[in-house]
Amino acid sequence: MSRRSWILFLIPVVIWSTTFYAITLQLGSVTTPTYAVGLRFGCAALILFVWLAIRREPLRLTLNLHAWTAASGICAYGISYVLTYVAEQSIPSGLVAIAFTLMVFLTPALTRMSYGTPITRLTWLGGSLGVAGVVMCFLPDVMNTQVSASFVWGMAAMMIAALVSSIGAVCSIQLNRSGVPVVTYTAWAMAYGAAVTVAYGLLSGQSLHLDGRPFFWVAFVYLTVPGTIVTFLCYLTLLKREGSARTMYVSVLAPTGAVLMSVIWEGLQLQVLTCAGIATALLGAWITLSGKKS
Repeated sequence: MSRRSWILFLIPVVIWSTTFYAITLQLGSVTTPTYAVGLRFGCAALILFVWLAIRREPLRLTLNLHAWTAASGICAYGISYVLTYVAEQSIPSGLVAIAFTLMVFLTPALTRMSYGTPITRLTWLGGSLGVAGVVMCFLPDVMNTQVSASFVWGMAAMMIAALVSSIGAVCSIQLNRSGVPVVTYTAWAMAYGAAVTVAYGLLSGQSLHLDGRPFFWVAFVYLTVPGTIVTFLCYLTLLKREGSARTMYVSVLAPTGAVLMSVIWEGLQLQVLTCAGIATALLGAWITLSGKKS
C-alpha cells in the first residue's frame, strides 16, 4: 500500500482501539445506548453537512443515489449498531469482537457476488489468521460463558450485525463507483442511520433522557468526532482506494488493539494465549496488506 493508504488504515485502527474504552464511560447512563448512538451519528452528520456547506461541496443526490446512501447508512450506522448494543446485553464483548472479524470474509464475498471483484488466496489466508488471532485473544472470556436462550439470541444478533455492516460497505462501494464524494454520501448515510436508530428507540418505548454527567459528554464528543467522523472518512476513503479485502482488516486489528489498550490503561495481565493471538492477527495483517490489491 502507498504511504497515504497506510495512514488511512492506521487511523481507524488506533482510534477504534480506544473507543471500546470510551464507550464504557457511557454505560449505566439515563441516556439509553440506542439514543446515544442516534445522537452520535446525528451530530456527526450535522457537522459534516456544515463542513460541506462551508466548502460549497455538493450536497444534492439523485433519487437513485439517495436509495444507495440510505441503504448504506441504515445498515452500517443503524441496524448494525442497534443489534450490537442489544447483543452486548447477553454475550461477552469478546464474542462481539469475534463476530465482527467475520467482515474480513463477508465483505469480499459480497463484493465478489455484486461486482465480480476477484478474491486472492492470500485474502482468505490472511483473514483466517486474523479471525484465529482474535479468537485466541478473547478465548478465556468466551470459555466462561454459559449457553442460554439469551446467549443464542445475542450471537444471532451479532452475526446479523456483521452481515448488515458488510452490506453497508458494499453499498458504499457502489457510491464510490458512481463518483459520489466520500464526505457527501457519508453525511447523508449517517443522517439516515441516526434517523432509523432514533425511530427504533421511539417505537420500542424507550424514553429520551440526557445524561448530566460531564464525562459522559466528553466521551460523546470523542466518539462523535474522532471515533465517527475521522475514522469513517478514513475507512471509506481506504475502501475506495484499496478495496474491501484490505480495508476490512481494520475490523481485526481494532479489537486486537483494544486488548493492548486494556493492558496499558486497565492493568490487564497478558497471557501466553493472548500474546499468541496478537502475533497471529499481526501475521494475518502482514499477509493481507502486503499482497496484491484485488
